Amino acid sequence: MSKVKELEKILKEDIMIELEESIEALVSKVKKKKNDKDLKEELKYLREVQTYFDATLYEIDNNNLKEEEALEILDTLEEMRIENQEI
Repeated sequence: MSKVKELEKILKEDIMIELEESIEALVSKVKKKKNDKDLKEELKYLREVQTYFDATLYEIDNNNLKEEEALEILDTLEEMRIENQEI
């Protein structure tokens, strides 16, 4: 499987779903704690990540993402996964 297809699969079947769930949960928390600056910052960050991955999927759909770029993104995702497991 090409790295572009691998990235597309991971984004569509895992990451975007998880991001949407996390954003929905944070929106609920922000509604309850309107003055919580940390929650608002976290929500802003997750929305930026979602926008980045939406743009990545757009590039994939239009055959504009190169194998090297997909590999870089996959490597970064793997590093993030490892970091999260260490916490």
